[in-house]
Amino acid sequence: MYAVQYSDFGKGTTSTVRIEGAPPAQASPITIRLAEAIGRASIGSRFRGIDLARVAPFGWDRVYVFRDTTGEEIQKRLGFDWPGAPPAVPRSGERESLIAFADGGRVAQSAFFSDAVGHLDCLGAERGYPRGTRFVVRYTRQAHVPYLATAPPDPAQQACLRAVGA
Repeated sequence: MYAVQYSDFGKGTTSTVRIEGAPPAQASPITIRLAEAIGRASIGSRFRGIDLARVAPFGWDRVYVFRDTTGEEIQKRLGFDWPGAPPAVPRSGERESLIAFADGGRVAQSAFFSDAVGHLDCLGAERGYPRGTRFVVRYTRQAHVPYLATAPPDPAQQACLRAVGA
């Protein structure tokens, strides 16, 4: 239920409106913590490091980033069946990546991450990244757009970062 204030010629009454259906969308805690970490990175170079163990404070041993792929390809890269895998990344009409935290042979948690906050595009390691990998935020020279990368970046990331001007 939601209370809605409206104007009825100065009387200022309140009506109650019942809205049926799904509850309002909520952002994943992973998405919120990663967005906050990327935001802090803009303060200065000493804040550019991102500790994914703090972003995702639960049990996991590898993190995977998926972009422009299908659910079938996601499961192939993971090396195990993931019943919750989305049919495609990004979702229709979205500009996003999927970050999935694996613990052994299961996905512990995952979250979609919007390009509007930061780009994960250059993080495409086939086998993901082990817990403890150092991640940093790099910015494009022209528009100061944040891209997450490992430190140091592997050759594929270097090519990606060069291509986007970061």
